[in-house]
Amino acid sequence: MFKEPEDFIVEELPLYEPSGAGAHTYFAIRKRNLSTLEAINRIARELQVSTRDFGYAGLKDKHAITTQVLSVEGVTPERVLEIEQPGVEVLWAERHTHKLRVGHLRGNRFALTLHDMPHDTLSLVKAVIERLVTEGVPNRFGAQRFGNKNDSHLIGKALLKAEWETVLHYMLTADALQVDAVARRMQRELARKPVEKVITSIPHRLRKLYLSAYQAHLFNSILEKRMPHLGKFLEGDIAVKHSNGAPFLVPNPTIEQRRADTFEISPSGPIFGYKMRLPTGDVLTLEMSLLADEGVRFEQFRKGVGVRLPGTRRPLRMPIQSHEVSAVDNDLGIRLGFTLPAGGYATVVVEELLAGIPSSERVSS
Repeated sequence: MFKEPEDFIVEELPLYEPSGAGAHTYFAIRKRNLSTLEAINRIARELQVSTRDFGYAGLKDKHAITTQVLSVEGVTPERVLEIEQPGVEVLWAERHTHKLRVGHLRGNRFALTLHDMPHDTLSLVKAVIERLVTEGVPNRFGAQRFGNKNDSHLIGKALLKAEWETVLHYMLTADALQVDAVARRMQRELARKPVEKVITSIPHRLRKLYLSAYQAHLFNSILEKRMPHLGKFLEGDIAVKHSNGAPFLVPNPTIEQRRADTFEISPSGPIFGYKMRLPTGDVLTLEMSLLADEGVRFEQFRKGVGVRLPGTRRPLRMPIQSHEVSAVDNDLGIRLGFTLPAGGYATVVVEELLAGIPSSERVSS
């Protein structure tokens, strides 16, 4: 579907502008065929600082052209502007008072080119997009959230349950030992350290990534159980306001449903953690039964291998603002332009779009 990085363009929409003063430097990068963490690793090596000194609002796709803001502590804007790395272009740099944190963004603007989509499907594509704008898009986490081998959530579950041998099983594969410096270091340390010590020496950011992947997997599981009525309140639901993300217990599903029908609010699912607001009634039963099936206790989310897991509520559906649906000139394809709120996955929008178009319509005869 996407042939080149130019087919998947993402522009981060910052939540605020840097103040111009402070110990941190905010800077925007445009990267090509690099993940966010790969870009940070390269920049850190050039600046000779730790990756722990960097902040980011969100992880951006690798096989794409993406623009996003990063922060680094203790490095001047002038030095940041001198960065030269393959696949990375620094667009601007300014000082700010604090580190950039995950979630500190308004959303993302996407420009996608879908190949092998005949131009005569344009009206059908427009109709599906219009329906998604009206009904919303399932707010599931995309496949890229779970790693190249689709096992990040399995590692996260094993970390949370302190199943160390399972962690090693997934992390010390032959492929990983060839390309992954963390895996090679872990294997060396196993000869002289207890396995628990080896696993807790996995970089904090990586441990957090695995655990959050498991949280995402659990959310997706609840979302699938509530399909296709993601905008319908159940008894005991926690609603989330789309304007500010504030959660609240729904006292009367019938009354609040009117606000859901106008997309002011939506039912939510769990990002399990010790600060997560719990639903009641049938919804609580559904979410706790999922944990029971997983063999996990709610209390285990207080802290996993040194990582605090506060948790939150995530809307079961997300709004989409469409900007463009057009045919690609001199090519077999459709171009889409749309904006999603922070945490939304463009790949999920594409999945929903394709689900609404018969496969026979996607390839020109």
